[in-house]
Amino acid sequence: MLSINLRRQPHLFFILLLLLLLVSTRSGLTQDASTTPTAPVTANDVRDVADELWCPLCSGVRLDACELKACEQMRDVIAEKLTAGEPKETIKDYFVAQYGPQVMGEPPMEGFNWLAWILPVVALIGGGVFVWQRTRKMVVAPDAETEAAPAVSPDAYQTQLDEELKHYD
Repeated sequence: MLSINLRRQPHLFFILLLLLLLVSTRSGLTQDASTTPTAPVTANDVRDVADELWCPLCSGVRLDACELKACEQMRDVIAEKLTAGEPKETIKDYFVAQYGPQVMGEPPMEGFNWLAWILPVVALIGGGVFVWQRTRKMVVAPDAETEAAPAVSPDAYQTQLDEELKHYD
């Protein structure tokens, strides 16, 4: 076992004493901060959290705009949790646990739900490539056809028309 002789090393005693004083002061500050009352929760604070959640009963209605009694109760729960000092993410996690991921209004970025995030981008890129190719063909094709077509005189057309009309006489 390590033994320290404080009479030979008095500076070590003072360092330990300062460290003990610092730790006790820190714990006293955190206790005082946790017992002090927080600022009252305003309607804007509740709206900030409810703005990111969706009503689990209505289709496509945010929680802050829904007029159902259930949504009023959910906003009251948000106010209670904010008063208790819970952070916004914890409150959102609570509602996801209660009502499922649809309460977030967007699918989570995991598993099969990645398709909901990837497919619109793929469709946009694919549509852009399709439009680009079609536009390119429309611009390039007429020039290529006129260069490749043999030159035919108007007399040749008239001669062919006369021959075909003789079959109908």
